[in-house]
Amino acid sequence: MAYQVLETLHQLHDGYRRVFRVAGMELLLIQEEGGTFLLRNRCPHMAAPLHRSTVFGGIIRCPTHGIEFDLRSGQALNAPGGCAPLERIPIAYEGNTLGVDLGGAV
Repeated sequence: MAYQVLETLHQLHDGYRRVFRVAGMELLLIQEEGGTFLLRNRCPHMAAPLHRSTVFGGIIRCPTHGIEFDLRSGQALNAPGGCAPLERIPIAYEGNTLGVDLGGAV
């Protein structure tokens, strides 16, 4: 396993948001309502960055076109005609850190 550390667990809190560049991709780490989520930092609608999104109640809202996504499922909630889900990245844990397994999905 090629584990890439992103953050120590004690740094996380509700409202936490940070962008990381890993394996040529921008990833967005969010903590909201006790849940920790790692996403590609782009909206699947038109690839707009999500790091300036509004996040509230388990929903992330793209700042460019207003499409809302459920953070837990990744599914679009208000996209007329449909929209692909958010690209969620599995989080790996090691000791007091969280990160990604570079041998896996990333």
